[in-house]
Amino acid sequence: MKLHQLKYLVAIVDNNFNITAAAEKIYTSQPGISKQLKLLEDELDLKIFERSGKQLIGLTALGEDVVKHARRSLQEVENIKRLAQDKNKIETGSFSIATTQTQAKYVLPEVFKRFHARYPSLQIDIQHGSAEQMNDQLERKQIDFAIASDNAALSPDIIKIPCYHWDRIIIFPQDHPLGDLTNPTLEDLAEYPIITYKEPAVGESSLVKGMKAKGLSPNIVFTARDADVIKTYVRNGLGIGIIASMAFNPKIDNDLIGFSAKSILPRCTTWIAFNKNLLLRGYMYCFIELFAPHITKEWLNGYINKEMSAEQNNAEKNNENSLPMHRMWHI
Repeated sequence: MKLHQLKYLVAIVDNNFNITAAAEKIYTSQPGISKQLKLLEDELDLKIFERSGKQLIGLTALGEDVVKHARRSLQEVENIKRLAQDKNKIETGSFSIATTQTQAKYVLPEVFKRFHARYPSLQIDIQHGSAEQMNDQLERKQIDFAIASDNAALSPDIIKIPCYHWDRIIIFPQDHPLGDLTNPTLEDLAEYPIITYKEPAVGESSLVKGMKAKGLSPNIVFTARDADVIKTYVRNGLGIGIIASMAFNPKIDNDLIGFSAKSILPRCTTWIAFNKNLLLRGYMYCFIELFAPHITKEWLNGYINKEMSAEQNNAEKNNENSLPMHRMWHI
């Protein structure tokens, strides 16, 4: 068994079992991959892929286990390289982060400004997607970090570090009737069309849950992942908006009124996640400390390495409850 065979195997899976696409992705030939795949199956004396004629259509049950171990083996080889690069202070290459529009536009610019000043030769790749897409990218090790606030459950191989809390804000035009109220309630919001973030793939948003608990039925007319899109639709009179507080600037958004929703909606938690099999490099620790200064390298290593017993899980919940509110502490 050779490492390049494992690399080919993983490339085929990551390219939807299309050998031609896999060959293009890793800059080799389709016949070469097919030959090495046959040699690997012959050596292991097992069938890794399900086939329909000559076409690969999926993994066998044993094949799924083989691919999991292949990913880990390739990651360990990569970790050895990372270890050497850190030792030799090689600070080039690519650092990839998947995140939401709100984080990318309203939180990360100043973080990356300071980070880039420290690591000017490091190429930063920012991607966007849902929490589910980020989870898949982390599992496949296509990105280094994911930053989001969705409550989606991540796979067991993903470490999720809660970083800070933030509140939502209700926005509407200056002449809207809600502007006459001191503290709008859920009952008040239920009277108007609502434009807010897209619902999670699994379960309901806290807005919907909160309204249902009061016997209310929210009239959500538009959803989007982009806070600026929501603000645009609010400005066009299509409804009131509910967005992250950091996405509203009273000076820039002075045509809108913003009311904090902290008294009627639960706080949200922003987290940073990465694959537990990934060896964190020095610049990754640096990024985390710039993003959330209260998280030190020592605390993070302790969090990663400890066994999560039931008591420790409860302790983590208590710790999450004591997280700081989001502030532009990095400015």
